[in-house]
Amino acid sequence: MKKIFITILAAASMAAAASAQRAVEGIVTDSATGNVLPFVNIAVSGTTVGTISDMNGEFRLNVPAGMEGKQLSFSSVGYLAVSKSLPASSDERMTVALAPVDYKINEVVITDKSQAGRRVLKNVVENASTNYISRDYSYDGTYVSTVRMDGNNRKSTYHVIGYDADGYTRSDGNNAFAALNYRFASVVRDYKVNDYESGKNHFDQVCGFDIVRYQFNVLNSYTLTDFDFTIESETSSEYIIKFTCKKPRLVNTGAWLPVAYTGTITVNKTDNAITAAKYSMELSGYSDLALSYKREPSSKNTVISCDVKYAKYQGKYAVKSIETKASTGGAEVFSDSFVVNTVEQKSPKKISGKVFYAR
Repeated sequence: MKKIFITILAAASMAAAASAQRAVEGIVTDSATGNVLPFVNIAVSGTTVGTISDMNGEFRLNVPAGMEGKQLSFSSVGYLAVSKSLPASSDERMTVALAPVDYKINEVVITDKSQAGRRVLKNVVENASTNYISRDYSYDGTYVSTVRMDGNNRKSTYHVIGYDADGYTRSDGNNAFAALNYRFASVVRDYKVNDYESGKNHFDQVCGFDIVRYQFNVLNSYTLTDFDFTIESETSSEYIIKFTCKKPRLVNTGAWLPVAYTGTITVNKTDNAITAAKYSMELSGYSDLALSYKREPSSKNTVISCDVKYAKYQGKYAVKSIETKASTGGAEVFSDSFVVNTVEQKSPKKISGKVFYAR
């Protein structure tokens, strides 16, 4: 009876907490012209809770419980910042007008789209521990690798049993690599393994293309100014942000000897989570064992393209699939794909070690 009472009490507490969180909606306009204002930065003062207005000036912000009495700040380049009290109820729609700044010059041209894209991705990083699995978890999936060797394609299909000791804690490359362990329940090949070269795999490298999990890439909050951003398109539910790295280096690409780094990121507006990323990197030096393995520059650059998708598992995001291919001097080196079948968070199966070579 006591256990039943505790269960009911816990459920009631969770329901109360959920109901305490509410959505704040409204529109932001220019006080001088009445036109709607896109890309306005909106935040609960003194917290990391925030969003930006969309192309129609509309915004929706989920405010957690316990923030009653706090101010909501509105700011945008070329306008005076405004603070408003949070509305008393979710039924009260906000209308906020920002006054343009008079710079006392004939014309001021303001381009804020790159800043808007940067703010969206900053929100992604700040909300990563809430949106993504940030504890240990296990999973199984299918990894398919096709490698070009001796003029022929060699295909291997692996059933992967994996364990991630840290999850999406945004750790650096070394820690993230150490936290990931896996084994192969089965391997099916269309060729015979005769040596280490023909029996090795790129699974660690493929996992490294999960840009949310690793810290050093376009989502490094300390190097966001190294990128140009454009909100390429927008719907009622998501942004697609195009990025280009102005000065590629290890800390903002996660790779040695980068020449170019560009791509697009899809962000869910509701929870500030990345649901997809497509990007490519051009490298002047490359090893097919891992991107963090330095090799001397070669006369032929290597281009790596990636397509990563994320999904929710028991309310938390994690990678769903990764597709990648590499070509050197225009000739394909390998193409890999990994699809997650199941994820276990409550009772993860712990695995030690990795498998770099498998017969």
